[in-house]
Amino acid sequence: MPQKAQLLLQIAQAAARVEGRQQALPQLAVNAWETLAGGHAPPAAGQHPQQRPQLGLGQQHPQLRPGDRLGGGLGRLGHLGPAAAGAYAYGLPPPHLLGGAWGAPAPLAGGAAAGAFYDARRPGAVLGGLGPAAPRARTPPPRGAPLGGLQLGGRKPRFNNSIGLNKQIMGTHCVRDLATLVRAKGPSFDFFNISSAIARVPKLVGPAGGVQNDPTAKSLVDDLAALMATHINTFDARGLANSAWAFGKLKYAPPSSRLPSLIAAAALEKLPGFSAQNLSNLLWSFVYLHHRDEQLLAAASAQVVAKIDEFKPQELANVVWALASMEHYEPCLMEVVARRALSLSSAFKEQELSNILWAFAKLHHYDDALFAHLLGAVAAKLPHFLPQGVSNIAWALATAGHRDDGLFEHLLGHCLADMGAYDVQGLVNLLWACATLGHRDDVFVSAALQECGARLERMSSQNLSNALWAWATLGAADGRMLGAWADAVLRKLELFEPQGLSNTAWAFARLGFSGPALFDALAGAARGKLDAFSPQALANTAWAFATVGHYDPALVAQLAEQAARQAGGFGAQHVANTLWALSTLRHYHAGAYDALLERLAAQLCAAEPQHVASALWAVARVGHPLGGHGGALVAAAKRLLPAMKQQELCNAVWALGVLGELDVATWEQFVAFLANVQGLTPEGVAQAFHAQLMLHSAIARAGGGAPPESLPSLPEPLGTHARHMWLTSAVDVRVSKLQADVSAALLLGGICNSLEWLTDDGLFSIDIAFQVDGQPVAVEVDGAHHYTRSAPPRPLSEVAVRRRLLQDRGWKVVNLGYQEWEALPADPYARAAALLQRVAAELGPHSSWTAVGPPAVGAAAQPGAAPRGAEDERAALACAGAWQLGGDAAASAAAAAAVAGAVGGDFCGGLVLPRDAGGVYGGGAWPVTTALAGFDFGALPAGWTAWAAAEQPQVLRQQQAEEAQASMLRDVWAAAAPPAGAPRAGVDSPGGSSSGSGEGRAFRMPSFMWADPVASSIWGPAAQQQAA
Repeated sequence: MPQKAQLLLQIAQAAARVEGRQQALPQLAVNAWETLAGGHAPPAAGQHPQQRPQLGLGQQHPQLRPGDRLGGGLGRLGHLGPAAAGAYAYGLPPPHLLGGAWGAPAPLAGGAAAGAFYDARRPGAVLGGLGPAAPRARTPPPRGAPLGGLQLGGRKPRFNNSIGLNKQIMGTHCVRDLATLVRAKGPSFDFFNISSAIARVPKLVGPAGGVQNDPTAKSLVDDLAALMATHINTFDARGLANSAWAFGKLKYAPPSSRLPSLIAAAALEKLPGFSAQNLSNLLWSFVYLHHRDEQLLAAASAQVVAKIDEFKPQELANVVWALASMEHYEPCLMEVVARRALSLSSAFKEQELSNILWAFAKLHHYDDALFAHLLGAVAAKLPHFLPQGVSNIAWALATAGHRDDGLFEHLLGHCLADMGAYDVQGLVNLLWACATLGHRDDVFVSAALQECGARLERMSSQNLSNALWAWATLGAADGRMLGAWADAVLRKLELFEPQGLSNTAWAFARLGFSGPALFDALAGAARGKLDAFSPQALANTAWAFATVGHYDPALVAQLAEQAARQAGGFGAQHVANTLWALSTLRHYHAGAYDALLERLAAQLCAAEPQHVASALWAVARVGHPLGGHGGALVAAAKRLLPAMKQQELCNAVWALGVLGELDVATWEQFVAFLANVQGLTPEGVAQAFHAQLMLHSAIARAGGGAPPESLPSLPEPLGTHARHMWLTSAVDVRVSKLQADVSAALLLGGICNSLEWLTDDGLFSIDIAFQVDGQPVAVEVDGAHHYTRSAPPRPLSEVAVRRRLLQDRGWKVVNLGYQEWEALPADPYARAAALLQRVAAELGPHSSWTAVGPPAVGAAAQPGAAPRGAEDERAALACAGAWQLGGDAAASAAAAAAVAGAVGGDFCGGLVLPRDAGGVYGGGAWPVTTALAGFDFGALPAGWTAWAAAEQPQVLRQQQAEEAQASMLRDVWAAAAPPAGAPRAGVDSPGGSSSGSGEGRAFRMPSFMWADPVASSIWGPAAQQQAA
């Protein structure tokens, strides 16, 4: 009997030596010795017998801790646990040395059941017993009967087979050999064989570690995974941890999540038995198994806290790295880990340092003392760091926001010295860190971008988006490579995550690259993933497409829907950027505007001036009602004016003017702050002058009849400069096709009109101008760019503001939208009649339509303007008389002569060219007839062309307009040419009489078309007869 107990003790001692614990005897072996031998176990190596403490059953050996890994590994007398089996694997005596028969053991003291052993981790607990019972002798089993897992009666014990299999497993030299062994003998494997085989695979596969591209290795690991799943309940803590570690090392992707779930469940039951190394291996493996079990992570974290002092540097680094990779954060755990890491800071190796810093940054747990100590160790060991470690530390510094410019420069220098050794992930991490910290090193950035550009094919979608984001954030000026980067993005676009798509679009827009093919593709890729976009990603994407001016209706509509749905998560900047983008793209979504304004109103106390100014501008541009939040937003804008930059000031004041919220006090405050701002952009100057005009209009409408010189104005010299810029923009216009079509229709209806007619103050150029009964009428032809792009089209606020300002100058304004024009009848005459009815509806029932014709200079006076001179009055009266003469050519010529005599000038057909006192032409060309037949442009007086080109932009624009009219009229007559000589009645005016004489008249081809080959081919003999 003592021989058997002695053998158990030798096994335990050997296992302890293998584990590096030469002086510690497992308590279980001590208990076995004392139970079987009836005395005390021999002392440990080097210990005097008198030094051995006297221990009773169940007492803990002083050299052992309760959590000793070998404390509970031996089980019953006849069953050897994995530690003992491991000892046999290392060449200890085989079990048959125990002998062929078992004697009756001595009764257990203390009333414990026969055959019971004590667990060193749980003092007083009985292993394998049935609780207190009366002492009784144990009858030896018959020969051959099983006892505790051993085959008696001289036959080899059952575990001999396990030991032999393990030797065969460890003796394999390639994956194929191990696979053959597993297929042949796998059904007889126990958990120890399975874990040994699993742990053997990474060594046979080699440094690469992966099995996905090796069918034999993949099949082998699948078989082992199936065996482990079958025997999972027999695995102990060490077997579970080691097997999981091996699967993780292989980066094994099991066919289903069943195996990781089984390992997690089994580990959760046995977690108190896990050592520090077991915990480290287990948690590390789940990162590569892509399995996250929150219950297991929480329980394992508690075990880490309880055993924190047992963790060695590598184990500690692996644990915190694994928890960070699985994004499991427990503040208490991180505090404990930080304290342990501080005590081990000098013992960490390079990779362990980078892993711990990376993990703390990943979990956003910033510990200043820990970072200072670890970064000091990094600086001392930097020459020995691998590239991945350098990039991880740079990433950690940027993520934690820890600035150490000296160390960061050394990190970049380390990379520059051997950039070819860095993979693209490392280079991108360094670029990203530079951008995040705002650390600009042009030499490094240029070199890193060049290196990345040479390896574009090896860059992942995330690498591409992160590098582009860093490039745009740092504002690198060299954009010659952007085309190649755009091509690389297009090739991998389907792999981009939502955040990557948003960052990529933002970066290209920030860098000024607006390739339609790229943004079309980005829009298509984003449309299917918008549900996964964060509020920031939505705002950045909208901003990017608005910045490059790329409008994708489906994408922007979905962006607006998502913004309305996620408005509660938007910050003030996100709200401002999204509203600005929607307004810039002319996309109106009432729900999005309401939701975003409500969100901004809730954050006004913390909102930046730029956010308020941008949001107010966006709302004003599309004419969205401010609603219940308007008062707070307007008040915030006025309150934040002193803190605004130049463009923000102009945006805010312009928006207040459009919304009717601009008062004199706010204007004076704006002017005072504007005087301290240098370098206004042309856009800002135009906004400031426009706001001044809107303020003057508001004052006039409120009944404040102040003289012009006393009205609030921009300070000099800005005021003069702004007025000059505005006047220049009013003259620099072109006649659109839509505008010429409408003008031709009016002409066809008998209304002679002028295109791009300047108001008396020269501030506005009216699209189409004429007079009805002395009332100047402005037809504003609003093309698609005056409306939102979203359906239904909604006029922008500029339409209403311009209408208001023209009305202030005495004009009756008729707004004709492009869709309204397209809805008119296709027949030219029916269209002209419908257009005249539209004008009549605007003028009202009080217009008699007895005098219709083109406008006259001074016909509409600006409120507060100086009175016109007597000559201008006589000219106006003469023109009025001429309009009443109708379409008779002789009467028109007589009227023109009368006008020319009244003002002192020349006349030609229906045009009057006034001269000033010095005999120089001036004042514009006045058409005074409604009959097209009277216009003979070929007979203009000598000097007309030179004078017009040098002195009168108004006349030049009038000539351009007439040419455009002629082109449009050719199309009209080509479509509706009557037979030669056939009379055709004029179109009845809405007032009941013809715009001409009221009688039917021949439809004559204008004289300026006689030489036109197209018109001649259409009219044929009639044109020749008319020309004769």
